[in-house]
Amino acid sequence: MKRNKKINRRRNKVKRKKNYVQTFSMRDAWDVVVVIMLLIVIVYFSTYVRNNQHFVAAWPLIEHVNISGEVDAVDLVALKAIIRNHSAGGFLHVQMDQLEKALEKLTWVHKASVQRYWPDTLSVKIFQHNPIARWGDVGLMNAYGDLFFPTDVNAYQHLPMLYGEEVRAKDLARTFENSMQQLEPFGMKLRGLFEDERQSKHLVLSDGLVISIGDGDVAKKIERFITAYEQYLSANITEVKKIDLRYTNGLAIEWKSPQYAHNLSQNPYSNIHSSEPSL
Repeated sequence: MKRNKKINRRRNKVKRKKNYVQTFSMRDAWDVVVVIMLLIVIVYFSTYVRNNQHFVAAWPLIEHVNISGEVDAVDLVALKAIIRNHSAGGFLHVQMDQLEKALEKLTWVHKASVQRYWPDTLSVKIFQHNPIARWGDVGLMNAYGDLFFPTDVNAYQHLPMLYGEEVRAKDLARTFENSMQQLEPFGMKLRGLFEDERQSKHLVLSDGLVISIGDGDVAKKIERFITAYEQYLSANITEVKKIDLRYTNGLAIEWKSPQYAHNLSQNPYSNIHSSEPSL
């Protein structure tokens, strides 16, 4: 009986050993398969990265670009080329401040605003220059007093003209606006403002009348002209070629026709003589 028990124990032990060996071998084989698959994936991925470095570095790519705002005068071909160049590195590598500065170098772009929207969208809003005046014969000025220089300004001949040193553009724009507000109530429309290198200013009205202001307080000198206009110039203003206010007091008049000036001086009812300047 004892012998049979020993035999049975030996048989069970051998059986368990065989099952253990069999189970271990199957798990080991599965592990080998998994390792081989991982190696294949790693090799494939490494090869793909090596052959597609730019694509991988640029992921995720910019797939959609939304352009909004005022762009009717903007060079859209150049605008899109700038966006394409700055977004080629992918969504995560777009330097938005640099892209905005590049877009603002385009002639008609006053300001650009760029935003990213995950995972593949770029939103670009353009604020276009709105010209309010010409700057000499080649430039334009926007509502903020900033200058820009398109290739063709012929379509803007109806705008008033300003000219002087470029660093003085904003100051001249303010002077023009203030002067226009002073003159318009008297039916006079301002068409130009010019300033020379000594900051001596000259206004040009829509009828061609030139008002030489010089330097100093422009508003005060225009008030002096308005006083003369109300007192005795209004009836003869169409015959005036130039008003010179570059005096401490008073003003000087240059007439379009010397004969007209002579006739006025011979008229005993005329008070134009009061326009002689007091130095």
